[in-house]
Amino acid sequence: MADLWEPVNGVFTATAPLFSWVSSVPGAAAGEWGSALISAGLGAGVGAWMAGRIARSSKLRDELLAELRSIDVAITLCASVIDVAGALKGQHVLALRSKYESDLKRFAQHQAAGRAAGPFTLRINNFKLQAIAPPISELQGIVLNGMSISPNGVRSVIALADAVENLNGMLESYNELLGVFRNGALPAGFMPEHYYLGLPVGGVVNNEYGSTVQAIAIYTDDVIFFACKLAECLTSQGVKVSERYKKLSGEKRIIRRLSLLDGKAGLVPSDSGYEDWMRGWEEDLSDVANKRWWWHGKQK
Repeated sequence: MADLWEPVNGVFTATAPLFSWVSSVPGAAAGEWGSALISAGLGAGVGAWMAGRIARSSKLRDELLAELRSIDVAITLCASVIDVAGALKGQHVLALRSKYESDLKRFAQHQAAGRAAGPFTLRINNFKLQAIAPPISELQGIVLNGMSISPNGVRSVIALADAVENLNGMLESYNELLGVFRNGALPAGFMPEHYYLGLPVGGVVNNEYGSTVQAIAIYTDDVIFFACKLAECLTSQGVKVSERYKKLSGEKRIIRRLSLLDGKAGLVPSDSGYEDWMRGWEEDLSDVANKRWWWHGKQK
């Protein structure tokens, strides 16, 4: 019975030990062996945790860098859209609308002067306008799939795509109207001046030409406006991502911007013309919000 109460490493057991070899291990050596196992396990755990953290940091750094590159490309594409629509407006649309409004005013003055003014002269410009082909599909893909864009940015890129489609539709309609004038395919009883000026013929008024000219001007402004708004959102997002990337890697990334519209007065419409649409614009806390930029390649 005495053997049942002999201590094993300082511990009394009422039955024979399950592992008889334990009794042959000196007490101090067992303690050191256990400590070694704990230290080894702890070291392995910490090492695995550090390795995981480094891997996660590296992955996040790569993701942020990829997003910064996508933002840079998207801003460049916005600049291309603005350039294309701005060129169309500056070279053709402003003159087209100005001439049409001037012709309407001249005709009103001629009517007021009566017969003394003589016959009214009218010259219709038969110059066709080419549809624009900015990289909208590429821009949509990058903005909607390559970054965490704000709701403002999503609204802007969708509105921009719609504006380009609407503008090209009106340009096509305008060119068809020029064919109507050129081929003499006007509605029965209408002369070119009736169709052009929207004059009544037999109680019927056709304002198709004037409406098309006005629509071209409006949709051209839409393309420029929404592209500028999208560029604002991209710049704002770029600043935020750049700050995160700098904190993580210690490396500063330059955000490409569109500079303020210097010397381009009249090309970029103001926010006041889009009050209804801007009511859904969410406040952006970034200091780059609510600015209009023009392509210049300016660096921060």
